[in-house]
Amino acid sequence: MVATYVCGFFSLSLVQMVAIVTPLWGNQLGLSVMLIGWAAGARSVAPLVYSIHFGSLMDIIGVRRLMVFFTAQCALLPILYPLLPYGWSFLLLQLFLGLASVTAWLAAQVAIGRNANGSTLHTGWFSFWTTAGTVIGPLSLGVAWDKLGPTGGFSVLAAWGAGLFISSILLPRRRDVVRQPLRASMLVPRFANYAIGLGMLRRPIALFVISATFLRLGAVSMLESFYPLLLHGLGFSASTIGMLFAIGNVASSPSALMAGKWVQLCGSPRRALTLSVALSILATTALPWFDSFWQFAVASSVFGFGIGISMPLIFTLLSEEISPNQQGVAAGLRATANRLAAFLLPVLMGGLAELAGVGAAFWVIGVVLLMVLASVELVFHKRV
Repeated sequence: MVATYVCGFFSLSLVQMVAIVTPLWGNQLGLSVMLIGWAAGARSVAPLVYSIHFGSLMDIIGVRRLMVFFTAQCALLPILYPLLPYGWSFLLLQLFLGLASVTAWLAAQVAIGRNANGSTLHTGWFSFWTTAGTVIGPLSLGVAWDKLGPTGGFSVLAAWGAGLFISSILLPRRRDVVRQPLRASMLVPRFANYAIGLGMLRRPIALFVISATFLRLGAVSMLESFYPLLLHGLGFSASTIGMLFAIGNVASSPSALMAGKWVQLCGSPRRALTLSVALSILATTALPWFDSFWQFAVASSVFGFGIGISMPLIFTLLSEEISPNQQGVAAGLRATANRLAAFLLPVLMGGLAELAGVGAAFWVIGVVLLMVLASVELVFHKRV
């Protein structure tokens, strides 16, 4: 389990660090708000197509093998950003690094899903170490960006990818299963895998969890895509921006261990997940009203609490209902919902921000997400 926890430490934090550096680099290149939104969304284009397929592929060739392949790219691609300071190369690198980082995070989730066997204790500790990485990662990135500029920031990103690569190599090999060799043809998506994944949505619990996952990641995407620009416009440095992200993750880390108590307080796992997602969306929607560091710190803490406590609930609800041999497909389906939100939200927010300003974009998108969440709660009130 230790190697799985270490992969969790480096994987989600890398996805978040790529998200944070995207608007900073876009602003450095002088891109418009709308183009920065497209650049943020570009990170999720390939994962949107490949998540279910790669999740299924992990069930065939093994998690470790696919993770090593993509984490090597996570270590190498960040180096190219400052070497190619152009808009076209920015978008292209976003496509490849987005796929590599998200696939690595997906693989880490599959690994814990198989090893935890529905244990809230194991998923809680995985979430704890995962969110601990998201505390240290953004802080390191922000300090390096302020002290050494974009080259320093991308160097930290590459070092983080290298740590993920090493930890993925240390994942144990399964000796009781004979895996097929990795072939180039396996990288071509198969319709059958998508049919299996989408077929899971016939189960009410799966449909509910995927809906909540989309809305949860919607709040995350709002924060990661335009929150740095909002703070930068108020005069906050990259170090302070990284610190505010870290504060949210500090709140998120211990809250992941409180999932059991939260379920008892809320009355059911379904209601617990709904309320935790609602807290995250509310905290994000309120951000344009604030202008001081401590106000943003409180909002980040509330956001982090909701995000942290919802993660083990999502893992546990799915792992209890889905067989171990289909954990990869289930994780791919969940990742597809995540990537759909991560693609749509930045693009929509970029268009709204171009027309009405960044603050108005937060308010409009936040209210819409809350309305959808309320509808989901009503639909599944008696079904889950």
